[in-house]
Order: sequence, then structure tokens, then C-alpha cells
Amino acid sequence: MKKTLSLPVILCLIVFILTPILTLQAENSDIVFSEAELAQINEALQDDTKDLPISEMFRVYVSPGDLSVSQGLDETWMNILLMGTDTGDIKLNYGRSDAMLVLSIHKETGAMKLTSLVRDMYVDIPGTAMQNRINTANAFGGPMLAMKTVNEVLELNITRYCSINFRGFEEVVDYLGGVTLALSGGEAASVDALRTREPQVLNGAQALKYVRIRSLDNNFGRNERQRKFLTSLLDQVKQSSFDQIMDATTAALKTIATNMTIGEIISLIPPVLRNADSMETLSLPPEGAYNFATSEAGASVVTFDLEQVRDAFHGFVYSGTY
Repeated sequence: MKKTLSLPVILCLIVFILTPILTLQAENSDIVFSEAELAQINEALQDDTKDLPISEMFRVYVSPGDLSVSQGLDETWMNILLMGTDTGDIKLNYGRSDAMLVLSIHKETGAMKLTSLVRDMYVDIPGTAMQNRINTANAFGGPMLAMKTVNEVLELNITRYCSINFRGFEEVVDYLGGVTLALSGGEAASVDALRTREPQVLNGAQALKYVRIRSLDNNFGRNERQRKFLTSLLDQVKQSSFDQIMDATTAALKTIATNMTIGEIISLIPPVLRNADSMETLSLPPEGAYNFATSEAGASVVTFDLEQVRDAFHGFVYSGTY
């Protein structure tokens, strides 16, 4: 079986983490972005070689107005679909999504909640008249179909996405001086690190191996390692210099494609800054609500109780009861 990268999508979260802190450092130290620095950021954001035209590349076309958006949800919460693809090259927005997460940001308080979706969840894929793993939605119809699929599964209102390529992962981590993690013996062997119970600094290459680990357990264990990485990364960013964050931000931006506008991203900075110390996490399907199974085509899949999954997400994000 072909090994695929696990969670290059964390680069999108790096952007959301880095940009507010970069801005805060500039404000607190009276730093003004130079024209060269602004050009550096804009070039990374606007590089059109990263994206592919949906109408030419995908079998299922979904218009931006046909995303199966659920009405009546609390609009102060902005839900963004984060995806990483396993295509192995620099192009974005096609191929199976190696990871899918929903980042929920409260636009007033800045509270952030991150929900990871196990990629083998067996779901209806809109427009295909069949069930398949949720990670195939991006391959069949790009980010528009992926958003539509997640909206139908979770009864959500997602209209914004970030697609990620892993090629800048190592560079981003190295710009920040590495990331500190405590590893089990098996994890240390997998990433060529020291066998010690004490936390140690992993470089970009080792961090990439860490978030790829799946042989030690399963997708659920991998999701937990991804969350540990993000928590440690946030701590590292807070200790980094302005120049380090600037370089890391540029490297991250070069690896993403998104339909979010600059105005939307900037509008989230003030509230996120007020709540940058914590991010709650959830993995779906929740414990007790799923089973491992085999599809008719012989693929390993995760079947689940749809109502329990929906209730878990809505309780986690909207009512704080999960």
C-alpha cells in the first residue's frame, strides 16, 4: 500500500497562527512592514501556479452557490475546511485529501476549535450516486465538492477552504527553530530521534516524519499526534523572532490555495490574538460511534452513527456541551 503524507494541512493552521502573532509583534515593537516584505507576502498569496481550474480538472462540478449550506446556525462562528492532498507535487485542489479538518473561529471572542475528520469515514459523495471515503470528495470535485460533502455530513455552513501542499512543511518548521515534543520509543525510532522520555527538539524533516506516523496504531492515533504537534508549534511561534515568523509565514503561504479573502483573514486577527493561548480539539467520529468495516470494493472504511457525529460536532462548537 502506498504511504501518503499525513496532515500537510497543518500549514494552513500555521498561517492562522503565524499571521496574528506576526502582526502583534509588529505592533508591539513599532515595526512597519517594508515594501519588500509586503511584496514577499503578496507574491506568496497570489502565485497562480499553485491552483488548477476546477472546470477542466474535476469530474463533478459544484458551483459556489450549491454547497448544501445549512441555515440557522450561529453566524458568529466561522467554519473553514482545511485539507491536505496526497498528490506529491506542487499543484493543489485535486487528489484525495490526506487530511480534513474543520477550523471554527468565533469572530467576536477569537475562540478556536479544531475538529479532525478521520479520512476513512464512509459517506455519501454528492453528485456521484455512491458512498466512498470522505477523503475522495476532493478527488471527485475539488474543494467545492469537499465542502458540500462535509456540509451534508455535519449539517454545516462551510463556504471557505484552505488546500495545502506539504512541500513547504520542513522549511516552515526549520524557520521557527524546530518543534519540541516528547516521544514514545516507537515514535522516536520512526523519526530518527533520541530515545528519551524528555522532550526534544525535532527539525523539519523529523517533524514531517512524526505527523506521517501511522504504523504504530491507526488514523485515530495519527490525529492525536497531529494535535500534539500543533500545540507545540504554537508554543514555539510565541518564542520566535519577528524575522523567523516572517520567513515562516511566507513559506507557508506559498503552499496554500484558499478562497478566503485578505479582508476575511485580517478581520480574524484581532479576536484570535485575544484567545491565541488555547485551541480546543475534537476527533470525529467520537469513541463508541463508529466501526471498522470493508466496502463493497474491498476498501477499509469507518462506518459511523450519523446523528451521534452531528450531535458531537454541534455540541462541541455551538453549545460547549461535548
